[in-house]
Amino acid sequence: MGSKRLGLARLEALMENLKRELAMAGATWKGARRPVVNLTDAAGAGAIRSAITVAESGTIFTVPELTSGAQTITLPALSADSVGCTYTFVMLDTADQVFTVLGADSDKILAVKPKGDGDNTAISQGYDSIGFKAAAVVGSSFTVTCITTTAGTGWLATDVIDGLAANVGSIDLA
Repeated sequence: MGSKRLGLARLEALMENLKRELAMAGATWKGARRPVVNLTDAAGAGAIRSAITVAESGTIFTVPELTSGAQTITLPALSADSVGCTYTFVMLDTADQVFTVLGADSDKILAVKPKGDGDNTAISQGYDSIGFKAAAVVGSSFTVTCITTTAGTGWLATDVIDGLAANVGSIDLA
């Protein structure tokens, strides 16, 4: 058999048609790491940085002590590309100012926060934002995952950890 040359266009077409699933069958994935982005205090009210992108899915965002004014960050707009994207936010100090994660446009975040006795503060519902109150302490955290392109139920907050005693006072839902 001689060698057979394959043109670039044909190779691209073959690659695009490959199944993009990997069946692990109980295998262990080693060496994988999640990216960590250390947010920087904006030293004033407003956006702490530009909106989060779909490409940043899986990122852990660490939030420093905030020196002045309520600071925000915005999730990606709901789309087929954002479904499955997940982001985690962790307080690294006492917040001292409010930090808020906003849904883009009118996108809601389904959430509930614990009140420390095994119960929740209210029923789960769609909120415009989730974040840390000024009293939030080191270790307070939460994760948000895009679960649908429907604005009223687009994001789901999980792993909500209030670092204060009795689990009250760190997490803000609005």
